This record gives sequence, C-alpha cells and structure tokens, in this order.
Amino acid sequence: MHKKFARSYSSLEEMFEFTELFFESEKIAAPVRFPVHFVMEELFTNMVKYHQDNANDILVELERDDARVTASLTDYDVDEFDVTQDRKVDTALPLEQRKVGGLGIHLIQKMVDSLQYRYKNRQSKVTFSKELETADV
Repeated sequence: MHKKFARSYSSLEEMFEFTELFFESEKIAAPVRFPVHFVMEELFTNMVKYHQDNANDILVELERDDARVTASLTDYDVDEFDVTQDRKVDTALPLEQRKVGGLGIHLIQKMVDSLQYRYKNRQSKVTFSKELETADV
C-alpha cells in the first residue's frame, strides 16, 4: 500500500487512518502497531518541521511479509539527513542537563528492528521494519 500526504502536521490523522486500514487488512496485532505508528509520526513530523517551505507531498509505503512490517517515507527536494547515524543521546542525565534535540531519532533507532536511509538526487527515503509477534505469523 502507498499514499502521498500533504506536508502538514494536519496530515497525521489521515496518515494514521491509512496505516490502521493497512493493519486491519493485514491482521497486524496491537504490540506491533504502536512502534510503527510512533516511528512514522516521528519521521513524518521531522520531514514537515525541517522542510516547511517545501510544497512536495511525502510518500508513505507499507508492506508485510511473513515475518515483518516494512514502512518507507520518501521526501522530495530536500537536504540529506541520515537518521541511521548515532545521535549520542544520554538518557541517564537529568532532563535539565540534557541538550535539546535528537531524542526522537534515538528512540526510533531503538524501537525498530531495521532502519535504512537512502539519499539520491535530493530525494530522501527512510525505510524501517518491525518484526511481527508470533501471533501474527
């Protein structure tokens, strides 16, 4: 399944409805849905936030095989930003001592089973996968 969404925070609701349709049609259990939604929201909102003047829609693609759900978000006419690089977030520090930024990317790196980034011709594509629970297979 794939669909393009307007580059706007208001598109999040529509994107979640799209993913829920996919989850229902593929019979994906709740324990897998939360991390997939969280990661998609984090990636999508970063694409919106850091390229607000860009009029291009963001492409979301979802697929399932026997063992995993794979999602991709593609952004067009943007600068490179590799989400697979380590951001060195110290989660042990008290909140008042932490530097701002990087926690969302750090969290998605920990929540998914694979994370890839591809950048070519000002096109940025982030692909991640989440293993299915045994009940889903």
